[in-house]
Amino acid sequence: MCRATPTPIQALQQNIALLALDEFEVLDNAITKGRFDEEDVLGMLRHLIQHRPRFKVLLAGSHTIEEFQRWASYLINVQVVHISYLKQPEARQLIEQPVQDFTLRYEPNAVERVLQLTRCHPFLIQLLCAEIIALKNEQDPSSRRLATLADVEAAIPQALSVGSFFFADIQSNQADAAGLDILQFLAARGEGATVSRLTILQHFPDKSHALNLLLQRELIEEVSEGYRFQVELIRRWFASSLSVQ
Repeated sequence: MCRATPTPIQALQQNIALLALDEFEVLDNAITKGRFDEEDVLGMLRHLIQHRPRFKVLLAGSHTIEEFQRWASYLINVQVVHISYLKQPEARQLIEQPVQDFTLRYEPNAVERVLQLTRCHPFLIQLLCAEIIALKNEQDPSSRRLATLADVEAAIPQALSVGSFFFADIQSNQADAAGLDILQFLAARGEGATVSRLTILQHFPDKSHALNLLLQRELIEEVSEGYRFQVELIRRWFASSLSVQ
């Protein structure tokens, strides 16, 4: 006896299917190299979006659709959602109560330092706090349950090492050669340092496009006096990579 196999639409019934593509830039690279056919891949996504209301497509990445013209022409009716840092109350909860009945307590200045170093970036908070926990686990039981400012500072080098893949992605995929030169130039100035646009362009003439790209990637920010790193841990990584060259 034959049994009919339900189609995807029949199997879904009233449910919604989510097709999530993280780091969609990698897929674009594969299309560029000829590993996938542009019309087959992007045409399929466009067809799903336009004609399959029970299928939702989520593209996640550090680049914008506008940077990939062939994607923009296929996905003209997508909604762009900008995801940024956590709000401070959310970041504090992630630090102090990442799970129920979390037993490690933080001194107030230790929490503030984590916020300063990460700018409430969710991954960087988890990265740094994981190394703080690992550090505390190696300490005497009498001091193991309280994280201090000194503990936060001591955990930074290991966090930079363990999270190297995150920082290396910035170097490889989010900035061009000119942008990397600018980042290292800013990193060498120290924590919180601001450098004027004039000074940057004097050292890197005709590189205003690279500077604007760094702003778009949210690696640096513009303040009244000039430009600085948005996130201190990212600056630390570039400063440490500069010191070993």
